[in-house]
Amino acid sequence: MPPRLSRIVDARAVPIALGYLPVAFAFGLAAVALHAPAWFPILLSLLLYAGASQFAALHLVATGSSLLASALAIWLINLRMALESISFFRRAHWTGRPRTLALWLTDETFVAASLGPAPTAWEFLHLAWLPYVAWVGGTVLGALSGGLLPALLRNAFGISIDALFIALLVGTLREHPRRLWSALSGAGAALLAQPLGGWSLLIGIGVGAVVNLAVSHAPEDAA
Repeated sequence: MPPRLSRIVDARAVPIALGYLPVAFAFGLAAVALHAPAWFPILLSLLLYAGASQFAALHLVATGSSLLASALAIWLINLRMALESISFFRRAHWTGRPRTLALWLTDETFVAASLGPAPTAWEFLHLAWLPYVAWVGGTVLGALSGGLLPALLRNAFGISIDALFIALLVGTLREHPRRLWSALSGAGAALLAQPLGGWSLLIGIGVGAVVNLAVSHAPEDAA
């Protein structure tokens, strides 16, 4: 990376931003495919900036879930970020306004910032701003492109939420095969609770978490 550019952006931010662009584009396009106004996904990316939670929020709104159920589901999905923030600030002893930069903390920037010495607020800003711009910019491109693409292609992006969660599930099952039981039980509970609308997602999350806790503490020969 050129020295002048390295003064304003951390080199580790570039691959993160490149990875965010297509997912954010799919999110914006999926929102249009679900007949959401273009401003809605853009606003979610600006304010929520939470990847999988944004896809979940989009799905919950599209299915007419209640505001309370949607808020609780998004809170549960994002709960890991609270733990990451606690871990991050055990190393980075910032005070005052710089702490608001933690709003730009994502799974990827958390991992990058956790490698090596604890970053200063200025160093973290160099790491975090480009992925945020890429996420918001990708969402804008996807939302605005929705009206220009054929209806068949727009509808195809409507399944991007399912593809995203399947990809996340496959990745974690490769490392922890036991979690298949928690995934199946959570999915089954959500399916059975489908008549409850948006609350079915909360029930699925709760059942899956309890089963995962039980399976994680089970002896190896009992798996």
